[in-house]
Amino acid sequence: MPIEESWQLIDLEKIDHWHACCLMVPCSFFVFDPNRDSIMRLSTFCMATLLAVGTLGVAQATPVNLIQNGDFSQTSHPITAPTQFGTAHNGSFHATQFITDWVGNNGYEIWYPSSAAAAGVDAIGEYTSTGKEKLYGPIAAAPNGTSTFVGLDGDQTNGIQSSIGQQLDNLIVGGIYTVTFDWAAAQMQSRSGATTEYLAVSFGNVSKNTNTLSNVTQGFTGWNSGSLQFVANSDSVFLNFLSVGTPVGLPPMALLTNVSVTHDVPEPPALALFGGGLLGLGLLTMVARRREMRRRHIGGNSNFV
Repeated sequence: MPIEESWQLIDLEKIDHWHACCLMVPCSFFVFDPNRDSIMRLSTFCMATLLAVGTLGVAQATPVNLIQNGDFSQTSHPITAPTQFGTAHNGSFHATQFITDWVGNNGYEIWYPSSAAAAGVDAIGEYTSTGKEKLYGPIAAAPNGTSTFVGLDGDQTNGIQSSIGQQLDNLIVGGIYTVTFDWAAAQMQSRSGATTEYLAVSFGNVSKNTNTLSNVTQGFTGWNSGSLQFVANSDSVFLNFLSVGTPVGLPPMALLTNVSVTHDVPEPPALALFGGGLLGLGLLTMVARRREMRRRHIGGNSNFV
């Protein structure tokens, strides 16, 4: 029996009823119809279905977070009180890099275990002796159920202005990366006066600034969501958050948590689906051409199209 005669026949009027079947087995059926435009209508339908499914699979790729310990909850050893980190040292106090996967500079930067501790417990650090090394409160809990965050002093004086950063490797040169985070502005109880604050976010040698927050004296601005996009110009970059505040001497503290860096990469199943769709289209085209050649060869009397 010729292959053509073994093909399953489908009524085009019932095409909606076998829509799901065509999705699962693209273009595996052909139509017996004396009208020559039937194959055109079916081809168009299959092509639209395959391209829609393939495109949908690619569009729904799962973003992968490249940041480690983005909420600063992991530390190299147990710490329960607000504590200064980084490389600063003053007298007998020497800060350490105890936040896992992150490094601070030589400024005044504090790790906080919770919002309650931030406003209620003096930070352990080079200025503990003031007895006022805590934030004016109340400080709202960080978004997304996070309890830990860091405070970065924005006083633009060397040895005080602070930052925190993390190395990112295995990037795709030319790829677009989105940096998201939650941040706020607050003030240490050792000072008073209105302040402004923003974060200078560096992705390798490219830097972008957040909007500027204005904080009233002894105030807390509330948490804000930040999002910045960067194009990787190297496969390895250093992501850095630098606190920039005014005026000098009135600690404008930037609070930071929930840092993430994502790059949308199509998942292998989506690519396989899209590739399968293209293969199906190619087979359909090849079979249709062979059928047309055979029809012409036998004088155009065949009912199979």
